[in-house]
Amino acid sequence: MVHEQNIIEPEIKIKLSNTDLLLGKAIEPIKRLQVISAGDFEDLVREWSCGYLKIKYDKVRRCGGAGDMGRDVIAYVNYDNRENLVWDNYQCKYYSSQLSASRIWIELGKLCYYTFKKEYSVPRKYYFVTPKGISTSLINLIDYPHKLKEQLILEWNDKCRAKITSGKNIELVGDFLQYIEEFDFSIIDDIDPQDLIDQHSETKYFYYRFGGIHKTRPEPIEPPMNIDATELKYVKKLLEAYSDNNKSIIKDTKELLVHSKYYKHFSRQRKCFYSAESLMKFERDTLPPGVNAFKDLKEEVYDGVVDTVESEHEDGFEKVKEVCKVARNLNMPSYPLYTSVKGNDLSGLCHHLANEDKISWVDE
Repeated sequence: MVHEQNIIEPEIKIKLSNTDLLLGKAIEPIKRLQVISAGDFEDLVREWSCGYLKIKYDKVRRCGGAGDMGRDVIAYVNYDNRENLVWDNYQCKYYSSQLSASRIWIELGKLCYYTFKKEYSVPRKYYFVTPKGISTSLINLIDYPHKLKEQLILEWNDKCRAKITSGKNIELVGDFLQYIEEFDFSIIDDIDPQDLIDQHSETKYFYYRFGGIHKTRPEPIEPPMNIDATELKYVKKLLEAYSDNNKSIIKDTKELLVHSKYYKHFSRQRKCFYSAESLMKFERDTLPPGVNAFKDLKEEVYDGVVDTVESEHEDGFEKVKEVCKVARNLNMPSYPLYTSVKGNDLSGLCHHLANEDKISWVDE
């Protein structure tokens, strides 16, 4: 007999933000990795190789495709020492399920055959990298290298003999058999999917790939004591603005010391310029190449202040103050690092625009 029950209305016992309502519940990185497509996994491996492995190793190369001889991502520990290369191999495999033992014999066969033929040296470590990890049966083999070797020998004729190189059977006999029997299979290991995510999180591609809260922005750069060569143009334009207000020419920044209001204003503007510079560097370290969000932000600031720039003002000094005031009040939610933007950044971008001759404070 079926007993009917009332459906209890579910309660969401967490604080919801506007983003939660717009985008729905966030998908955890490990779950995103489990449903990733083959093409996206290929991209992720490239991101991980460029953003993580290249920092860890002396040199990293991708060798996937026909003729790779069982090597995928090659990571050199000491690339300059060609006579005694130390390297690790990362064999990246995409499957819709966990990587099983039946799928690795051809890879291990290539490793043994090509190192036996001295096509390349034996790697220090040989890792399998997959989006869904490896099966329990494969774990048991990797954890006991002697079992892995015994199983490879048993599987050789079926999985490796005719599949290592086209048009040739590789027989497991004589010196080659002895080579495999003496091979150190303890170099075989795997990268757990969660470890792969943790390593990928150290790259600038992570937030693009998996989303989430980006890292905290460090404090802005303090302006150096001396004017840098990169500041000359906007500094010259500020001096023109002060001269316009003072009704007499102020030739260089040293003269500002006798004009308290200009000196204080100038110090604040340099602070803003370097704040925007810091945002640019933070974006470069956080977002992947090609996004160009800082450039887009600068263009949005220009569009937001250009009418004020082109309006009538009492003098150039008043124009600077009014334009920077307008910039500070601009809303830029489309900028990917919007929550990291400070008011000084937006004012500083006005001076970046001046540095690029996009705006001026005094008409020529």
